[in-house]
Amino acid sequence: MSPARASGRRKIVHIGLDSGPHHSTQTCAEFAALLREYTDWIEWGDGYAILDVTDNKLDIPFGMRVAKMIKSDIKRQLGWSVSVGLAPSKFLARLAMERQRPDGLMVVLPEQVGNFLADVPIDQLPGVGAVTRQQFSAMQIEYVGALAQVPLNQLVRRFGQRGSSFWHLAQGWDDDPVAPAEQLDQIREETSFAAPLYTREEMRDTLRELAAALCGRLQRRGLQARDVTLTVRYPDFRTATRTSRLATFTDRAQSVFTTACELLEQTEADDLGTRLLGIGLGGFDDEEIEQLDLFASEKP
Repeated sequence: MSPARASGRRKIVHIGLDSGPHHSTQTCAEFAALLREYTDWIEWGDGYAILDVTDNKLDIPFGMRVAKMIKSDIKRQLGWSVSVGLAPSKFLARLAMERQRPDGLMVVLPEQVGNFLADVPIDQLPGVGAVTRQQFSAMQIEYVGALAQVPLNQLVRRFGQRGSSFWHLAQGWDDDPVAPAEQLDQIREETSFAAPLYTREEMRDTLRELAAALCGRLQRRGLQARDVTLTVRYPDFRTATRTSRLATFTDRAQSVFTTACELLEQTEADDLGTRLLGIGLGGFDDEEIEQLDLFASEKP
């Protein structure tokens, strides 16, 4: 890992595909090849790609220049309309990209993070689902700027170690690394924590929200899954994965949540804690896999 990346001076580019014509297998391959001209640190998802261009292959030190070049290359070579966000973290880059849709580019510099987050709705924070949002509403916290003013110890008392993670995100501190691509025959949701979780209750709360988000995506697409994969990243950054095949296909959050909890029992999370939890769903039939194009535009 480079000194710049290790010290947190990262340049993360989030590319969201705007609505448009179907992207063929050939053009998707061309898109991937284009991005790899800049960096091999690429994370793929439904309708988006995330790049860490801190140490890019062109040795360009200015993140804004790299982001503009990538956007221009995509338009010129593929004819695609994309929205681009550049920021010091994945979380911030995604928010920047979404704020300038469609066909926009937004840059958030480190010194601008506080002002940028001030009016971001609280449910845009990673790990904040419907249940947690209601808890924040009860505290009269609707925006990230308000959350940033709450003392850290108060959030930890209310939410446990998740409270520490929320507080750090509200300050704009997030070192979640750009990860390898998810498989095209699987959809995933994951949440990272600025401070590791150590209690089973907190881990289960996170898995419950991840399962609900994933199954919501399944239901909107009319899909059902059979394979459940749990990802756990320990505080020392080692990663463990466990997979279970269900007896029947499902799009029910409770079934996915129960299975994920069973898989959690097979890891060292109880002893070591975890800084990331993720759930992946797969095992679709052949016709359903066709709907899981890497660039399906459901989730930016």
